[in-house]
Amino acid sequence: MNNLILKNKLRSGDVCLGSWITLGHSGIAEIMCNAGFDWLVVDLEHTTISIDQAGELIRTIDLAGCAPLVRLTSNNSDQIKRVMDAGAHGIVVPMVNSVEDVKNAIASTRYAPDGTRGVGLARAQGYGPKFSEYLRWQKDSAVVIPQIEHKNALDCLEDILSVSGVDGFIIGPYDLSCSMGIQGSLSTLNSKKQ
Repeated sequence: MNNLILKNKLRSGDVCLGSWITLGHSGIAEIMCNAGFDWLVVDLEHTTISIDQAGELIRTIDLAGCAPLVRLTSNNSDQIKRVMDAGAHGIVVPMVNSVEDVKNAIASTRYAPDGTRGVGLARAQGYGPKFSEYLRWQKDSAVVIPQIEHKNALDCLEDILSVSGVDGFIIGPYDLSCSMGIQGSLSTLNSKKQ
């Protein structure tokens, strides 16, 4: 399974380069994969990409040898299940504000007894024949990246990032600045951080 490559790079601290897909055309995804990115995020939160288009983009990115990740519309276990079943190697979770938020997201990528995700037989599981292989993979290889984009998350940031199963994080500077009352003032955000 080439879906171990990104997780292994993250674990070893290697530099991983990626980009964002905001248009639902598989040709764009294929071009970006051929540019040499390690990962591409299919953005469902701030685009008009449908779940059908996301499935096609995930397939295209995966077959091109790049790791497909999906930024969710919200921390929704049903949506997580669907994109993981479509073959996503992991998720980017918006508006994570607590340890409980990130634990729920991680649990939604894993089957019981390690998580809460329902079992389906779709592309990720080879439509059935690769279920045993996928069962082993999903235990600790799904990538989970919380987005820190509200001032409430800052109060427990260290705890959020120390949860087992967190592979990295993304700062959402505009949402974070808005929650801090300094809408879009990123230089002010930087000085408040110090």
